[in-house]
Order: sequence, then C-alpha cells, then structure tokens
Amino acid sequence: MKIEELENAPQWLLDAETHNADVEIIDGVVHWYDGSWFGGIWKGGVWHGGIWHRGAWNCGTWENGVWYDGFFQGGTWKNGIWKDGIWGYADWHDGVWFNGEWNRGTWLDGYWLNGVWKDGYWFKGSWYEGKWEKGYKWERGKAKLVPSDTQPVND
Repeated sequence: MKIEELENAPQWLLDAETHNADVEIIDGVVHWYDGSWFGGIWKGGVWHGGIWHRGAWNCGTWENGVWYDGFFQGGTWKNGIWKDGIWGYADWHDGVWFNGEWNRGTWLDGYWLNGVWKDGYWFKGSWYEGKWEKGYKWERGKAKLVPSDTQPVND
C-alpha cells in the first residue's frame, strides 16, 4: 500500500522522502515491504525489503534489503546487504557488510568484506578484509585475508 493511503500512519513516515513504497500498518507497527527510502528518520517497525539510500535508522528490525548509506543506530539487523554508512549501536545477526564504519554494537554472524571496525563485540562470522581498530571481543570466526597486523586472527 502507498504511504498516503495508510490510516493512522506515524508522522515520521509521512515526513520521509520515499519512492514507490509498499507499506502496511499491522497492529500499530509499520511494515515496509518494497520501495526506496531517500531520507528521514526511521523510528520503528519492520523493514522486510527494499532499498535504503540515506537517512537515520533509530530503532526497529531490518530483515532484508539493501542499505546504501545513512546512520543505523538502535534496533536489530537480521539479514541484508550493507553497502556503506555508519553503524552506531545495534545488533547484527546476519548479512553481508561491504563498506562503511562500524562504531560499536554486537556482530553475531555474517560476512565482513571491507570497512573500518572501530569498536564492539564480534561473536561469529567471516572477515575477508578491512581495518580492525578496536573491539571488546573476537570470539570465533574465520579471518580469510589478513593484510595487516590490525586484523583479527583466527582463534
């Protein structure tokens, strides 16, 4: 359903810059299924698919889709493709990270292909390349490429 057709849509969703959005409100919760987000502040709900171009994610659950740029802070990332942007404090469950800056949070599984890890907890996953600056924990995972001594190592 188009955003303008929704009943009781939250103001933050109405204020967002979007294109071809397919959205529903189920039991008072925003569910985004498809379309593109170009700006605004996401303040809760479930992202099932679509493309994120820029803006700020403050809370909610990301289940699938492609993230191109923006700031993700608060909430849960379950699966999808991260192309660039800044990660604040949230939980990453699975997916593919291509580039960007990880400031802090919890990485539970997935593929890290490039970017800068600045702080946080790594529990499991595959590290291909990037820069590891600091972290609280490298519990287990596979470091595929280790181009410098700043990278995590297999343990």
